[in-house]
Amino acid sequence: MSEPDPTDEELVAAFQEGVSPDALGQLLCRHLRGVRAAVYAMVLNDADADDLSQEVFVRVIRGLGGFRGKAKFSTWLYATTMNTVRSFLSRLPQARRAADEVLKDQIDGRQGEPDAAGMAGELDDQIASALGSLAPHLRAAIALVAIEGMGIREAARAEGCAVPTMYWRLHKARKLLKKRLNKYLTGKDEG
Repeated sequence: MSEPDPTDEELVAAFQEGVSPDALGQLLCRHLRGVRAAVYAMVLNDADADDLSQEVFVRVIRGLGGFRGKAKFSTWLYATTMNTVRSFLSRLPQARRAADEVLKDQIDGRQGEPDAAGMAGELDDQIASALGSLAPHLRAAIALVAIEGMGIREAARAEGCAVPTMYWRLHKARKLLKKRLNKYLTGKDEG
């Protein structure tokens, strides 16, 4: 019978104590996809998501020696992820924001009867556009809870807000996404 995989906390301790040279690699590999998915849900751009994911892991590596375990490692990791993304979004030049708005308008204004593959791509574009229309704190709630599958309490800790606030953010984000996507799927606004 094989030994169970070590927990995140065990890997952190092994890294901090210098016991396992492989602990850091295991820890980062375990969370790479989740961090990349959360970052992408926030920035909606592959190149930026790749760059920011790399920046997140650089910050994690630098800060891991000082991690004291007051929260779960995954909570600390996603808090670092969201802080990195928020910092990036606040630095976005106005010209790029304006270009993103033009792209969203183009996606929203598509006409015609595309084939099934085209429709799937268009739906992906509409979902990305709808996510992009959300305020960063609402997009973070969706990214952490709905996309990453994080619990409400852990997502609230990662975002540094109260649990009821996270519930409200998630409710508001879902309501806005439903309205935006309903308009696309049915061709009419939800009342």
